[in-house]
Amino acid sequence: LEPSSGSIRFANAGHNLPGQRTKEGVIELRARGMPLGLLPDMNYEEVETTLAPGDSILLYSDGLVEAHNAAREMFGFPRLRHLLAAHAADENMIEWLKTELATFTGPGWVQEDDVTLVMLERLPHIESEDEPSLPQHKEQLPPTDQADLLPQTAHKNGNEDMQLRTLAEFA
Repeated sequence: LEPSSGSIRFANAGHNLPGQRTKEGVIELRARGMPLGLLPDMNYEEVETTLAPGDSILLYSDGLVEAHNAAREMFGFPRLRHLLAAHAADENMIEWLKTELATFTGPGWVQEDDVTLVMLERLPHIESEDEPSLPQHKEQLPPTDQADLLPQTAHKNGNEDMQLRTLAEFA
């Protein structure tokens, strides 16, 4: 991650494809790679993308997309892509997705797997006093001299707590 430019270089070790939300829609970030530790000396493809101001990336565990409702329907990748595209830019994405998941699964839901969500958002450019201001996010950080990147995390019933705390310290 290069905060000043919004450039992100990533690999994938058998995880769900992250979704990058842009002005044009949602893009799945693809990089080839087998699950971590499956093959010794495995090389992983590295791919680069750039977060433009206002763009975000959602990383999530399979517990989100594999959650079932009372009719045994899965939450699924198509629903997640649709929700990412439909999300209002001024709302907290993670809290909104948690609410959508709870609505989908219903009150009697038995959680089968961890549900972990990590979102990285590049805040809109903050203009100088001589320029008109852009709309601001409700929970925007104070302006800095470089592009602002704000990670949001949520986690339930898994073993990634330490990594998420480390990521949260980035903010």
